[in-house]
Amino acid sequence: MYFIQDTKPFENLRPFFIPAIYHRIFDGKKKVYQLSVVLDGSEIIIKKSPKAFTHTGFNKVIMGGVLRMEHLFEPEKIHLEVILHSTPVENDLSIQFELVNKTPFIIAGEEYIASIMVEYTYSKMDVVTYMPIIYRKICSNGMVSVMTKRFTEKVSADKIFEIGCEWSRCTFEKYNRKLNDYFTQMRNSDESSNSPEDFRINAIKQMERVLKIRMGEENSNSRNIMPDRDRARNQLGRYIEELGMNQFAVWNAITDFASQERNLQDRNRLFLNIGKYLSNELEKSLATQNKKWSERITWDEALSKAK
Repeated sequence: MYFIQDTKPFENLRPFFIPAIYHRIFDGKKKVYQLSVVLDGSEIIIKKSPKAFTHTGFNKVIMGGVLRMEHLFEPEKIHLEVILHSTPVENDLSIQFELVNKTPFIIAGEEYIASIMVEYTYSKMDVVTYMPIIYRKICSNGMVSVMTKRFTEKVSADKIFEIGCEWSRCTFEKYNRKLNDYFTQMRNSDESSNSPEDFRINAIKQMERVLKIRMGEENSNSRNIMPDRDRARNQLGRYIEELGMNQFAVWNAITDFASQERNLQDRNRLFLNIGKYLSNELEKSLATQNKKWSERITWDEALSKAK
């Protein structure tokens, strides 16, 4: 399976495997707790307090991500690479990276790639965020990230190695069944009642919302304006001809657009934006389905589950 996002060897995290230095010192005549880290050979004092406080080190944050990958789908083999989104500097002691297991796993006969987004900052030093991401090849032009807020874990910085059962394989297999239902709805959606031009206009607006960009009509020096509205229209036209006027055609165009971004960092950002948007849409779709189902439940259904 080809993974379209740019990853680097896991060893690229080595310079940031930095422990926290935490001890009591005399500050004048008073004893205080001091937290510091060594970055580029210099010790940076982060906080002093008369009371103990919760924190962790970048080394434990990284190890916490690796250990969660061991639990995520219980893979037969782990081959981790990394996408570094931000790294600590003196005036911003934060790190954000994505651990990617390049060994695919299979659910219901389909190949997936698992990754974990990791975020930690000393400006909010008591919490570490771990977010699993499932990459599924739903389009011919590349991978699209599928994630859900329900699996995001904000863990206390002093409990990184207490890994809960929400990272187990069975949880995601249940989620995958719901995911398949959502993609089926997408393929079966029919918007042919709209005129082709209206459909394209609305689809372009949807591409901008999903990718969080603004497509300009002409070349622009602004970094946030992409001079490729014509390219997007051409991509849409090709997928509409192939797949029809439906959301599956739109999503193929969206992932195609993202996959052709030449700047690797921007391409990674576009794919993450796709995944976040898709997750939110999936959550809304599931909530609507559950509401409709709950209004039609019968005693026989309850009895069948109880027996």
